[in-house]
Formats: sequence, C-alpha cells, structure tokens
Amino acid sequence: MSQLAANELWSIFDARRVKQPELTGFDMAVAGLVGVYKNRLPYLRALKKQAERIELMEKEIHPLGSNRFREEVDKVKEIARLGRFNPGRRQDKVALERGMALVREAAWRSVGKRPFKVQIMGAMAMAEGYIAEMGTGEGKTLTASLTASLWALAGKPVHIITVNDYLVQRDAELMGPVYDMMGLRTGFVVHDTDPMQRIDHYRRDVVYVTSKELVADFLRDQLILGALRTSAQTAITLLANQGIRQPLMVPGLFKVIVDEADSLLIDEAVTPLIISNSPSEEANAKHYRAAHLLAEKLEEGRHFKIDWTIRNCEMLPPGEDRLDELCEGDDGFWKGRRRREELVTQALTARHCYIRDEQYLVGDDGKVQIIDEFTGRIMADRSWRHGLHQAIEVKEAVTVTADKENLARLSFQRFFRQYPIMSGMTGTAWESAGEMWQIYRRPIVRIPTNKPCIRKQLPVRFFETMDQKYDAVVDRVEELHRKGAPILIGTRSVLASLEVSKRLQAKQLPHRVLNATQTAQEAAIVSEAGQPGKITVATNMAGRGTDILLGRGVVELGGLHVISAEPHGSGRVDRQLFGRAARQGDPGCAQLFACKDDDVFVRHAKKLRHAWRVIGGQRLIRMAQARAERLARFNRKQVLKNDDWMDQAVPF
Repeated sequence: MSQLAANELWSIFDARRVKQPELTGFDMAVAGLVGVYKNRLPYLRALKKQAERIELMEKEIHPLGSNRFREEVDKVKEIARLGRFNPGRRQDKVALERGMALVREAAWRSVGKRPFKVQIMGAMAMAEGYIAEMGTGEGKTLTASLTASLWALAGKPVHIITVNDYLVQRDAELMGPVYDMMGLRTGFVVHDTDPMQRIDHYRRDVVYVTSKELVADFLRDQLILGALRTSAQTAITLLANQGIRQPLMVPGLFKVIVDEADSLLIDEAVTPLIISNSPSEEANAKHYRAAHLLAEKLEEGRHFKIDWTIRNCEMLPPGEDRLDELCEGDDGFWKGRRRREELVTQALTARHCYIRDEQYLVGDDGKVQIIDEFTGRIMADRSWRHGLHQAIEVKEAVTVTADKENLARLSFQRFFRQYPIMSGMTGTAWESAGEMWQIYRRPIVRIPTNKPCIRKQLPVRFFETMDQKYDAVVDRVEELHRKGAPILIGTRSVLASLEVSKRLQAKQLPHRVLNATQTAQEAAIVSEAGQPGKITVATNMAGRGTDILLGRGVVELGGLHVISAEPHGSGRVDRQLFGRAARQGDPGCAQLFACKDDDVFVRHAKKLRHAWRVIGGQRLIRMAQARAERLARFNRKQVLKNDDWMDQAVPF
C-alpha cells in the first residue's frame, strides 16, 4: 500500500469520526454562554488592526520581482506545512498575516483586484473559523479565495461550497490565477464531471463544488468502504489482499468554506442527500390510483382536516367510517384498515396541500420535480417518501415511478459537522447566531460594508386579498418603469412569479421571468437586472452570487428598486432579497407587499391574519415569521438528535 493511499484512507476515517452527542443540562448551558461570548466579543477591532498591518506590508511586497515573490510564497508555505500557521496561536499570527499579504498581492498581480480592508477582515475571520456576515455585493468570491489560499498552503485540500454548477465553474476559473500565483492547483466538480476527473480534481489544493455533488461523492465512497469504520480495520483489510474495489473520490474532509452559509447550514440543513436505486416499474401503481379515487370522495372538515403548519392531512373518525363503507366487501388489498388509511391520507395530502408550481412542477418529460421552497430551484433527482411522490404523480396523471430503495442517506447538517475546520460567509447570518453555534460551534462576525449602505426601505404595504396586492405591485412597477428605473420583483414560488408575469403582460410591461424552470439562464438574467428600464421577476433566492451592476443613468433614477411580492417564512430571506439593492454604496430602494392570504400567514397565523388591521401588517409579519422559524428550529433540533444517534450507531 503506497504512502499516498495510506494517508488518504487515514484521512477519510479521521473525517468520519464519531462525534460527541448533543450536550445536555449544565454542559449545554456552559456551551451556550461560550457561544454568546464568542458572538459578542469585540472582535472587529482586532480584525481591523490586523487588516491594517497586512496593508502596511504592501510597501515591502509590491516591489518584489516574480522570482523573489515566489521565494517568499515558498517560505510561507514551508511554515504552513510545519504546522506553524495556526490563527489560534499568537506566535503564528505574524506568519499568517504575511501569508495574507502575499495572497493580497497575488490577487492584484493575477486578476487586477486589490482586496479592500473589509475583505481582508472577512478573510482573516474565516481563517479563524468564523462565519463572516458580509453585505451583498461586497466581493465574497474574492474574500473566499484569500482564506482558501492561506489554508491550502498547508498541503491539504480545501473545499469551497457554492450554490450551483454555474458559480462553481465561474469562481474556479475567475480565481484560478490567484491560486496559480500562490503555487496552488485549482479544481472544480460539477454535475457533468466524469468519475476520473472527479478523482483528480478532489486531490487538488482548492476545490470548488456544490454541496449536493460533494455529499453524493462522499456517500458513494462510504458505500465502497462498507462496514470499515477505522483506519486500522482498513489497513488490515488491505494487507489481507482484500483491497477496495475502486479508487475513492474524496480524499478526506479537512477544511471547508461555505458560501451562502445561512442557506445551506440552516435552511437546507435537514435536507437529506440519498443514494438510491429504483426498480424499473412501480408494482403498487394501481393502489395509488385507487387511493386517489377514494380521496376524491372525502370532504374536508367532515372526513379529514388539514394542518397547514406542517402541510399534512389527518383523517377524522367520520372519515375512517366513510372509508369502511367505501371498501366494504373488499377481501383483498383494501381490507387492511391501517394500510388503506395511510395511502388515502397521502392521496389527500397530495391533492390538497401540495400545489403545482409552488411545491413542485411537472417537466416537459412528464416527471414530477420538487421545488426547493428556500431557493426556488429544482431539486434534481429528489422524491418525497412514503408514497407521497407517487400520490402526486397520480394527481397529475403522469407515469407513476417506483418507490426508491435507499442505499445511503446523510443530511447536510450531519455532513458538515464532520469537517474538523469550517468557516463560511453570507449576507444574512446574525439572526441564526445561536443556532449556528449550537449545531456547528461556529461564531459569527458582522463585517462592515466597504461603503455606507444608503438603501431606502419603504413601509410595508398590506392588503386584504391577493388581487389587491398584485394590482398594487403592478401599479408600482408601472410607475417606476415610466421613469426608466430597473425593477427586481421577488416572489416566493414559481406560481407567484407566473401570476405577476401574467398581470405585467396585461399591462404590456416588458419583463423577464426567472424561476425554477429557467435555472440555466439564472446568472445571465439577474446580471442584467440593473439596466435601465429592466423588469425582472424572480423567486426570492434566484441569482444569489451574481453581481447586479447598475447601467448608465440608473444611479440618478434612485438605483435598483426591489419589490418583494410576499414575505418569506424567514426574515433572513427577505433581508437577502432586499440586499440586491444599494450594493457597494449605490442608491437603491426596497419594499414589501403582503396580504392576509399569503402562505406564511395561512400556515403560521391562521386566526390572527384576519385581524391584521388591528395588529398591524408589520407586526403580523414578525409574529408569523417568528412562529415559522421556531417550528423550523424544532425540526432541525429533532434531526440533530437523530444525527447524533446515527454518528454513534452506524459508520455513515
């Protein structure tokens, strides 16, 4: 067994080590106090001084010729590989700061960008394991490359997680010259990358990849390794000539930088990545169709009730009796009461709680595809469990697919807790500071903007009906469009984006729509949203990571105007959308339109929403979002407990 193979196998098992279970009682209280201290520590002052020291080194480093510059890089690299590059040790900070000064100069020489002081502050914070909250448009791509370069000098792969394949390839190619000047190799992995290329790219110094691709490759490795849990077991197996069947993709988990950290580590934390196989046909398709016909004969309120909070149907005693009547005399499959009630309940849930173009869409190929409610993007190759996906396929009269057999399963939350060192960046993290510490032990630091933000936040407009709200949105768009101002309209779902588009068409207002059905054009559409007279309709999270540059004359018109057509279940997502306006000191304007029939109120303020005039629209939004976030936190905590049990009980 080669030394390289031994090192890789050791690192794989070291990375999937069993974690400590969730803290309880006094231990949990102490850990919570540490988190509060870390998040409230006057850390910014120290970061600012550190960034100033790094900027002062420019006088010495900038005049260096290419050979002398490479020699300086090699010296720092040697220090890093000797383990004397730890930001937690005071004596190592001098070398670390010099390393950052060299990376800063490399960025200027290779891509013509000299990082601002706030970008250096963000990079140094991430180097110490913080989640850096940096405003939208503050140059997080360049900031991540600074931290990644420092970490990669130690000789172990650094993973940078971005939100989609386009940004993976774009960022790798954009920042590649910086890494090359630092003597580092850059890799990237997208959906179309073949297995042999993946093996090569994962072994490079800095690897750009989406969370879905990385976790899927990691799970495939675990399936190859099977029941082997430790490096000792692996070594014995290899010595006994029972080696692994094929090369492993991911040579260990060492350090990771997560872009849009709040979205991935909080909103999508409990989303499971599943490796599965699927039989060629669904033997139970006829039963799903029969359940659908039975569900049509049941009445809401009389036979079943809907819990909108968790988007589920619950059978009532009269409904159970009604099913007994409908299935009376059947001696076959439908004789079993529990079995038929489960299938019919799923059919009811599919029929009443899941809406086409909100929770899912039907593609041109006739396949039901899940829409991620946090990002508005299609969740490729995903399916709901326990027959719900099949129930929706019956509802939409498309081919009923087979229920998949799970071979391996891992939540993003559990996966990212396996990294020994993790940091991240996002425009909205502070609201999740407590949870980020509780789950990942990552503190948050808020980095100031390079230029003061002059965004104008207009008052919330609240309406009684959907029609009133959409009419007001279109009227506002028409008013702004007459002035030539660019407008970005954020919607929560595909269905809402289509509704807004239909009403804009009726007013003959030219616009472009960006939702889950147009992911390929996402970056191109969003990048043009700041041009004069442009009207862009997009799901709230679409286009994250793409710069919106203002066109000529737009500053004089007040900059980009962002309109939110519906509040999201999380205030962070609303803030992220508003952050599209007024980037880098530009002017901008943001406003939220809402009505009592919006999803967040139907699900989380069902009774209070009717009294919105008394409560006040802004206050009702805060109350509904607070309840939605409490429920989401509870669900994540339950998954965390399950993850802790899984870490103790199974190898992956």
